[in-house]
Amino acid sequence: MSLRIVDEGLPAGQSAPAERPRGRLPAYSLRVSVLEQCQLDCRYCRPGSTTTPTEKARWLAPNEHGRLARILVGRGVRKVRFTGGEPTLRPELPALVKAWGDVATDMSVTVGLALTTNGLRLAPMLPALRDAGLQGVTLHLDSLRADRIASMMGDGADVDRALAAVVAARDLGLDVKWNAVVQRGKNDDELGAMLQRAQDLGVELRFIEQMNTGSAQRYVQDTFISGRAIVAAIAADTAVQAVPRRQPSDPASLYRTGAGVVFGVIASDTEPFCEACDRLRLSADGRVRGCLYQPGGLPLGAALRAGADDDGLLALLDCALADKQSHHPLVPRARTPFSMADVGG
Repeated sequence: MSLRIVDEGLPAGQSAPAERPRGRLPAYSLRVSVLEQCQLDCRYCRPGSTTTPTEKARWLAPNEHGRLARILVGRGVRKVRFTGGEPTLRPELPALVKAWGDVATDMSVTVGLALTTNGLRLAPMLPALRDAGLQGVTLHLDSLRADRIASMMGDGADVDRALAAVVAARDLGLDVKWNAVVQRGKNDDELGAMLQRAQDLGVELRFIEQMNTGSAQRYVQDTFISGRAIVAAIAADTAVQAVPRRQPSDPASLYRTGAGVVFGVIASDTEPFCEACDRLRLSADGRVRGCLYQPGGLPLGAALRAGADDDGLLALLDCALADKQSHHPLVPRARTPFSMADVGG
């Protein structure tokens, strides 16, 4: 499928996204960055990195994850997704997953545990991750073509190894999804092939619109394609019907093709979902923030290491929860450039 729709960036005059009222939510989805390092070099990510990756000595250890898990689960975290960088670069990743799973079990709370990965180091770790309580895996792969994957994702990217990890995860009974960032002139001719491969694999594919993080502006400007254009390109080849999101807070709009294949589109820049957002983020060193675009974050990890008791940690976390608000580029609020690796994808 060849995409012929040309996007020139964000629609002119687009209004700021609606926000959920301030205050605590009944439940949260937490993205836990376990490190910022990655062995790949995706063009919209690493070249725009604006900070030095957190050094190993500052990474939260499994026991520290367990301590913060009890605080966060107690405040309503019901989904946890482990990210990076590339999270499988941490050998103790199964221990981190287990720390969260053990807390949920001890508190008699159901918490979904999932992982986002490039898949290159996943297969050997899968049994330990499953035994630690992992329930879902999302693969990040931007092309099916061996002749272009390195230029898009960096040396070492391997389509066959990544897809083999998908099969291994699926065969272990994990819930598997596949994310692909769509880029004009790079992979926009592969949408149909990706949908077919996802159907063959029995996994759900989500096409992702590039995000305006401010650090790789020229690359994003040159290759940006909106979510609506992605859907229109697929609809030019097959019937496409919108279907409801599974949960209002889910980031992906869902569609079904004429062949019955369900796929998602995450269009965070042109169709922000701030009003329904329930996401929190925890950095590798324990900073918590309520928005991807929020600078800094509150130093929950530093407070823990400084000897704060549970009441002190809860008070700090409650400040973050009460202040959860949108810092989306369409909101007139100060931001600093960052790369996706800096904040956990």
